[in-house]
Amino acid sequence: MNEYGSLPLPYPDELLYGVITRYHLRMNNSSPKWTLREVYGTESVIPTMDLPSHLDDFTERSSQTGMSSDHWIDEHTLYPFYAPFLPIERSKRLKQLMKSKDGSGIHTFVGITASTIDRSCELKFCPDCYEANIKQFGEPYWHRIHQNTGVMVCPFHCVVLHRIIYPVAERHGLTALPISRYLFKSEPIQKNLPDKLLLKLFDIALDVQRLISVGKSLELYNLRESLLYKLNERGCLTPGKHIRQRKLEDQIVGYYGRELLEMLDCVIYGEHYSWLAVAARKARRAVHPLRHLLLIHFLFGSFSDFLGQMKTVYSPFGQGPWPCLNKAADHYKESIIEGIRITRCTDTGNPVGTFTCRCGFSYSRRGPDHNIEDRLRIGRIKAFGHVWMNQLKDHMQNGLSYRATAVRLGADTNTIIKYSRYDQVIQKACPEESLPSQKSIKAQYSRKGLASGYVRIDWEKRDLELSWEVEKGCKTLLDERETKPVRITIASIGKRIGRLSLLEKHKEKLPVTIGILSNYLESVEQFQIRRVKWASEQMIDEFPIKRWKLVRKAALKPGYSQTVSAALECYNGYG
Repeated sequence: MNEYGSLPLPYPDELLYGVITRYHLRMNNSSPKWTLREVYGTESVIPTMDLPSHLDDFTERSSQTGMSSDHWIDEHTLYPFYAPFLPIERSKRLKQLMKSKDGSGIHTFVGITASTIDRSCELKFCPDCYEANIKQFGEPYWHRIHQNTGVMVCPFHCVVLHRIIYPVAERHGLTALPISRYLFKSEPIQKNLPDKLLLKLFDIALDVQRLISVGKSLELYNLRESLLYKLNERGCLTPGKHIRQRKLEDQIVGYYGRELLEMLDCVIYGEHYSWLAVAARKARRAVHPLRHLLLIHFLFGSFSDFLGQMKTVYSPFGQGPWPCLNKAADHYKESIIEGIRITRCTDTGNPVGTFTCRCGFSYSRRGPDHNIEDRLRIGRIKAFGHVWMNQLKDHMQNGLSYRATAVRLGADTNTIIKYSRYDQVIQKACPEESLPSQKSIKAQYSRKGLASGYVRIDWEKRDLELSWEVEKGCKTLLDERETKPVRITIASIGKRIGRLSLLEKHKEKLPVTIGILSNYLESVEQFQIRRVKWASEQMIDEFPIKRWKLVRKAALKPGYSQTVSAALECYNGYG
């Protein structure tokens, strides 16, 4: 500052730009350049309203306020509106850019420049706040909350915001909010709003207000896991955690209405690469905060409710570990099963969970679980396992009846009879005192079946075990980020788990395995899109990403489809 005056202290939620304009009025400077030279030390600064730069210099020259650069950024700029939805490193870098003397690339770095949502440069104010500020502080000021994208209604008074239409400041001037309504003219930024739209805009303004009040401490770049259980409640999530995009889009449009979405530049175009699809998927690129807030408000009712529930994880069968329900095991009902495989019931569409214990016992049930008692419920036993079979053998040798054995092992009597006879046949074919090799058994017994002594392969058990290996192999390929993507095919997965021959020659005997594998198999087009996603992740520090660089990094050959071209547009831009 200079010897004649100092920077005024900011009012609650006052825009930093507004503090400078009040200083400009108090010093009665005829030129904005004089004011900029006094507060920044240079007149080449453009007085940006939302994400200003040169804040280290500004803080040094306004040291009498006792405020740090971080305090000015967190409390008096729009940094808390954008930063939570950026990767952590990028949000830190944004703050450094705002402190530095080079602010030319700030809006490009954040993605505002490339966004389809227009960046508003006009200042807005609430007529009721204007009068209240004069009564309380003796003068009005520019509120930070009113300048956020998407805020058209004051969150304190539910009044449509106004813009000044006379006098109009020059492009890089300093527009102060006059102390008397007789000194300027204004008009509502939206006219003749129906009550329904007004209330929706009021809710959005409340969400933005809550966001900027706590945004400096939030990390919301990867939102997907926090949204899944609410998406499931809306019927927009498959058992495999895939989002039903068309259904979600219909519900969003029905909730907000096309008129409101058009007003906010948030119309949803396309099913796979719209801003809604990108916002609901695993984070790959930045999405405008306003669009995140629209999705969150639709699912949770408000941003405040979302903050209270954001750590709730979607799991139709609760959190692991899960109990082993093998009555023959000494760990019966103990929660020792770490993994779960979730599939879709073909009859009801509900999730089906399969639980497999290290004792070999495997069971499934249709979900979702509704209470703690459901965790001890068996829908279908997939495999009994070696522990159960050993107990069955001991009970039979001790002369226990079929009925009593069934009670002890948790099975029906017919199952006990079936497996006890099976065990007898095995013992006859392979007595303990002389266990022949598999080759000798084949030579001694015909292939007519179990009754003739031939030990058949348990294809059901093998199918179950192999399905786990296949799914793990597919997920490993999809999760790899350091190396170039590998297309998921029967050959690539078979080679990866060392079971290629089994997958190629015995497909008809492995229905579960082939069914799971078919969910992951990729067409050439799907693989190209995944390569584009991978390439964009590798180039995350280059923002915005040039299309030709993305094509080269993804190793795309000429002639790729329109869908792949749409993916390129999606991942080299900003939603």
